[in-house]
Amino acid sequence: MSVSFGVKSTTKEGDTPKGPLRAEGSLAMFPVGSQDRHSPYNFAVVTGQRGEVPVTEIWILINAWYDYKSKRFKRVNVDNFSFGWQLQGGGTYPGEEGIGDLTNQGVNLWKANGKGAYGKDDPMRDQTGEDIGAPDGQGGWREYGIMLGWNNVFMCDSYGGMTIGGSGFEIDGSGTSPFCRLSLGKFSGGSSNPSRPVEDYMFAYNGTCWNTQHGIWNKDVDNISGFFFGMQAPINYYDQGPVMNPWSNRADMNNTKLVWKHIPPSTPHHIENIEDILELDKQGRMKLKGLDVPRSKAITVKLNADNAANVFFPDSSWNKENSFVISVKGITADGTVQTVTSYGATYQDFGMYLGMPAGYDQAVVLLSKVG
Repeated sequence: MSVSFGVKSTTKEGDTPKGPLRAEGSLAMFPVGSQDRHSPYNFAVVTGQRGEVPVTEIWILINAWYDYKSKRFKRVNVDNFSFGWQLQGGGTYPGEEGIGDLTNQGVNLWKANGKGAYGKDDPMRDQTGEDIGAPDGQGGWREYGIMLGWNNVFMCDSYGGMTIGGSGFEIDGSGTSPFCRLSLGKFSGGSSNPSRPVEDYMFAYNGTCWNTQHGIWNKDVDNISGFFFGMQAPINYYDQGPVMNPWSNRADMNNTKLVWKHIPPSTPHHIENIEDILELDKQGRMKLKGLDVPRSKAITVKLNADNAANVFFPDSSWNKENSFVISVKGITADGTVQTVTSYGATYQDFGMYLGMPAGYDQAVVLLSKVG
């Protein structure tokens, strides 16, 4: 490898260097014999302002270099991915300049997509150019957290907090097979029906994959089962207004479920082949293997002179279509409790009108709700 510095050395040949060698600006490492203008391997020292916060940092860059004239990062090969290790000596996390913590430096790994990250018909392919970043729409320039700029791969802040920007971690289990993953992403297994609308089955997820890869689209070992356990929510394809946004990645958090999924052996990960073992939504509705799990509540009522009473539903989610009487117990005046089978229950909008045989002072109704 040969080394070229961004500035000329002031040390003459034969002189003994006084102090450390200096590269005031950038340092590029070219492969032997390279005649390229920019090397794919660069070091850069960046100082200035990010928002209102003074920053000073060193970058180790792959397929990228820093242009001190335009004050922008640039790709060397626009088709390939670019990477940058950012070692912050002063400032705060990019994007957090406005939260008040101005000394939260980090050691951060960033990735920038090249044209090759997108399909030939994806509009992002043509928008990807030499510059890493894009106009912010307010007359400025944005480098971080956008498709055309730097996106987080791994970040470690001043407090030891760590953030990863990919789908998750793979856990190899010290030789245990198959692998496990902590995963956050969007289902990418597709449908066996090419004409099925994506909004009918697409979901975001957050949980643990065992023998199942990020995206729930493939298995490490295909001829055995794969599993996913965690949270699931449909994609909100109307996150930007009344017109469907087919590129939406936003989860509809109002319809989140806790799920346990099974992908059978030697079976494609199409949505139709995935078996939901357990589903539990935030309203408390549960299904096991597709069957409703009833929820029950015991309600005690005082009987009137006609041996009857109104039994009110616990809340508005209960109604005469989804509610059932599982059993009834009668309580006599002296406290004796007996099972009652000859009761009458007339379902109403408010609950039910319960008729009991004579001899009881109170009734306990075990009411159940399905769905």
